[in-house]
Amino acid sequence: MSYLIIVSNRGPFSFSEQLLSNVESNLKRGRRPRGIRFGEGGLVQAMSGLLRPGKWKTTWLGASMGDSDVDVARGHYAFLFEKMKKEKYAPEHFPYIEIEPDTRMHFRYKDYDFYMRFVFFDTEHMHGYYNKFSNSFLWPLMHLTRSPLFYKRIQSFPRPYFEKNDFIQYISSGVTFANTIIDEVRKSKELQKKSGDIVIWSQDYHLMRISEFYKPLLDEEVISAEKRKKISIGQFIHTPFFNIHEIQGLIRQDKRDRVKAEANEPFGENIETALQKLTWGMLSNDFIGFHTKEYCDNYLEALQEWFPVKIRVDGQSYEIYNRDRVTTIGAFPIGLDVDKIISEVSAKKRLNYKLGKESLYKKIYDDRKAGKYIFGGLDRCDYTKGLVERLGVFQYAFINLRNLKKDARLYQVTAPSRSDNLDYQNLSMMVKQEIMRKNAKLPDSPIILIEKGIPAPQNYLFMKEIDVMLVTPLEDGMNLVAFEYILSQKYKKANDRGILVLSTSGASRVLSQKGFGEEDGIVYINPFKLKDGGEKTVAAVLKNRHISDKLIDYVEKERRVDDWAQKNIDAILNCRKTP
Repeated sequence: MSYLIIVSNRGPFSFSEQLLSNVESNLKRGRRPRGIRFGEGGLVQAMSGLLRPGKWKTTWLGASMGDSDVDVARGHYAFLFEKMKKEKYAPEHFPYIEIEPDTRMHFRYKDYDFYMRFVFFDTEHMHGYYNKFSNSFLWPLMHLTRSPLFYKRIQSFPRPYFEKNDFIQYISSGVTFANTIIDEVRKSKELQKKSGDIVIWSQDYHLMRISEFYKPLLDEEVISAEKRKKISIGQFIHTPFFNIHEIQGLIRQDKRDRVKAEANEPFGENIETALQKLTWGMLSNDFIGFHTKEYCDNYLEALQEWFPVKIRVDGQSYEIYNRDRVTTIGAFPIGLDVDKIISEVSAKKRLNYKLGKESLYKKIYDDRKAGKYIFGGLDRCDYTKGLVERLGVFQYAFINLRNLKKDARLYQVTAPSRSDNLDYQNLSMMVKQEIMRKNAKLPDSPIILIEKGIPAPQNYLFMKEIDVMLVTPLEDGMNLVAFEYILSQKYKKANDRGILVLSTSGASRVLSQKGFGEEDGIVYINPFKLKDGGEKTVAAVLKNRHISDKLIDYVEKERRVDDWAQKNIDAILNCRKTP
């Protein structure tokens, strides 16, 4: 058996005091504790095949997000988990946590069976590296892939906010993660075996430097060169990667601001030096995965702009030669849990969600019966999703349809996200205000906002009812909603299926490169050209376009998330590590 350490900012599960108190209360009353949601997040879905018994013995290492995580990890709730196991509630209906002699936390729930490890930070440290540097600087900046710079043109898109102290906290968090990883490797029995591999696989933009930190620590440990060969290191970036040419204006403005503020220290950090260190630090991985070739190219261009590296094309991958080592990068578009989604949208299943006291299904049914085309959007509330622009696209589509004596309704589902961040609070308010303005201007108030989100599996059934699905990001790493919508149409009659209106994203790049277009029910639009987007949408509706069997078949066979995870691990294991 081989050993896998998955490292992410957020782990797969956290324990709150309220959750554990409810469990204790139910046990005292002789009731079975309520089931929990596990495996619904995109990353957990992506890793689900690796979290079940099989070839890999897996540990998932992530930052603590629950107020009772530390107590669970120290075994203070061992009695509670043992009682649930004795009553046969765990692990079938609730997670069963066993603290093993080496203090490792063994997590079992239904058919999941893996180890968990929390990384603990105080509130101020978490705020600096996660809320401020990762989410207020890196997140918006990574989406700056093409002209025009969104934050200069789009009111809802914030300027990436950089502070030196936040970067220091980010570096510090990487060191903490690195030391925790080393501790896990030390505990690994697989390290002592002759056969079997050890893979360390980190996820996303929160952890761009950690391989640079734990690689030297591995060398410092009393581990022979032969044993170190067993260890392979990889990373996957789930966001886009910034375009070095498009952020030059941001870098120059940052330098001017620092000179003006007399903050231009001889060894001070600024936007450019921080990004140089992050880009360079990623080279400590053996393999780096991105969603698309364009994101790979952006990373390579940043390297070539800043560093004297040699790059070689190797089939579908690139090899970056740096001193005595090689880092390989490649494009592996993420997939989704195809079988689960298809099982949830069968012909017999129907949307069962209340909009207030009213059935959402009945409301949509009545709108359709009245001759309205049903438009839909389903996102978390994020400024990268083009929510305000989407409302403009719908407005032009609505006006065009009305001019043709036709009608439409937009159901926009927008789940809360990062609600403690001021930029997200402003966006939420902006979306509400824009909907109010458009509803006041257009006949019959045609836009309905559903703010709480629709949880799985009802979200798939919601998409099943949509005639025109609007997926309009300004830029998006992948956007699985596009693929989910395609699958949601599988069991509908060919002429009853809807169309997908899709803008700049990994999904649009993947689908367009495969040759799918309007004939297959996909309308590609520019989210900045609202009138053009609305007109293209209406034209496709009037041409009676629908999601095609060919498109559904492609997503069903080629965009499976288990394949994505396995391809990444194979790439990490098989890439060249020395020149």
